[in-house]
Amino acid sequence: MALDGNFVHELVDELSSLIGGRVNRVHQIDDMTVTIRIRSNRVNHQLLISAHPTYSRFHITHEKYETPFDPPMFLRMLRRDIEGGFLNKIEQIGNDRRVHLHFNNIDEIGDPIERVLILEIMGRHSNIILTDDENKIIYAIKHLTPNNNERTVMPGFTYTAPPTLKKLNPRTAELDELPKFIDFNSGKVGKQILKHVEGVSPLFISEVENRTKYFKPDNVVLAIRETLKALEREPVLYHDEKENYYYAPLSIFEDKGIEKTTYETLSELLDDFYHNRYVHARVKQQAQDYYHVVSQNIAKTKRKLDNLAVDLEESKSMDEYQKYGELLTAYMHQLKPYSESAKVFDYYTNEEVEIPLKKNLSPAENSQRYYSLYNKMKNRQNEAVKQIEIAENDLEYFENLLHQMESITTSDEVEEIREELMEQGVIKYKKTNKKKKKTGVTLSEYKTSNRLRVLVGKNNKQNDYLTNRHAQNNHLWFHVKDMPGSHVVITHTENEIKESDIREAAKIAAYFSKGKQSESVPVDYTLIKHVKNIPGTKPGFVTYTNQSTVFVTPDEVTVKKLEVKSP
Repeated sequence: MALDGNFVHELVDELSSLIGGRVNRVHQIDDMTVTIRIRSNRVNHQLLISAHPTYSRFHITHEKYETPFDPPMFLRMLRRDIEGGFLNKIEQIGNDRRVHLHFNNIDEIGDPIERVLILEIMGRHSNIILTDDENKIIYAIKHLTPNNNERTVMPGFTYTAPPTLKKLNPRTAELDELPKFIDFNSGKVGKQILKHVEGVSPLFISEVENRTKYFKPDNVVLAIRETLKALEREPVLYHDEKENYYYAPLSIFEDKGIEKTTYETLSELLDDFYHNRYVHARVKQQAQDYYHVVSQNIAKTKRKLDNLAVDLEESKSMDEYQKYGELLTAYMHQLKPYSESAKVFDYYTNEEVEIPLKKNLSPAENSQRYYSLYNKMKNRQNEAVKQIEIAENDLEYFENLLHQMESITTSDEVEEIREELMEQGVIKYKKTNKKKKKTGVTLSEYKTSNRLRVLVGKNNKQNDYLTNRHAQNNHLWFHVKDMPGSHVVITHTENEIKESDIREAAKIAAYFSKGKQSESVPVDYTLIKHVKNIPGTKPGFVTYTNQSTVFVTPDEVTVKKLEVKSP
């Protein structure tokens, strides 16, 4: 990915249609992200701005976000100063990832005011800062105190730009000075260009180098300018290992035939690229406590299995205790009382054996002691075998649950996991005064290339609902073989299903399984009528018969193309 200064330059140009628009409403969806609803040219637009350390960006979004009921102080300042006002300028600072949004408004007593919302899109150093027309900071989404910081970002202080090295703007005559900063004999010219040219990314430099082949003092400036001129806005996401995107197609990917997705606007590209990642990270944070609980239970169950294995090993001595009891009984008349041991003939091995005795016990009491030890060990063995089976089922259940939690994408799915953990007694039921909103189980939906509907359960509640209540007996059911995974159902009869549908549904099942990163994953499929619950087991456990098996390699790009987006 490359949200560099060049990308920002194009994005600012694209967002120029918002200039003159009126700010209707401002929301803050988390600690680092705000949305500004602007009505421009009779159309409502929602501008998203984020200072998130991983997902910092700004663009128009069409996604819906939950907003906290109690507005944070930064949001209150924004609502006070820019709500009801007009956006009159969007300005990129040089070719940097810094953008100033200028607003005109009227304060509480009717006087005109000017406000500048400063966006610093710089990874973990990103910030959103509100200033007045005299460059004084009113509030910031991140405060930097005077201690241990190179600049201060606090209310009342004068705003100063981030402390960065002076670089050459590639869109001005400054770029002509570049050759005198480059040591062409030392190599790694690309890294030197990055150090001295503003707003360019390693991705852009790789593109320049690919077009130029090699840098020389007399071609480096021309190469950068010609590349900037050649890159015409056509937002594209390349599905390589790093999921790189840019505002225009790049020859470094085009020459290799890397699969790509193109977009109408830069905002659509950013919205698509970041939304799912942002939501996934946010939901992961919500589910972190439950993830920790399940991980603890996995560790606890493994320790239990280790202890049971020791018990089982120790119980192997019970046959010896039984034999000692029998031999002591058989030779009772020969034994001397209060002895520390007894040597007797073992008629099982035809050898003499020495049996340890308790000196304070009589021969009969020693014999009875060995019989008691035998019965104790036998009971211990039986209980260990029973408990091992229970623990192994528990371990499979918790590992499956942990896998399901890695696929959580919505707050509703977090709630379903919480409810299941309470039902299983893993966590305590918490009473709350809030009335629970009753909602049905929501299943993820996909469409095969043949336009057949495929439903996926991402947790035990969804799997149970899909397999036992929603699907019909003549629908085709899929599950990875011998590993945790989702239940997947093609909700059509066999005569409608083609071989390609089976393979695509199997790819979906493999993708939502523990074998997601593997190749040639075995996926079983059978009719719903052959899938049965296992009585007395944890949620999600089923058995099935009459299955066929297909081997597929999970492919995220293919699965995403088949996904039906929620309206």
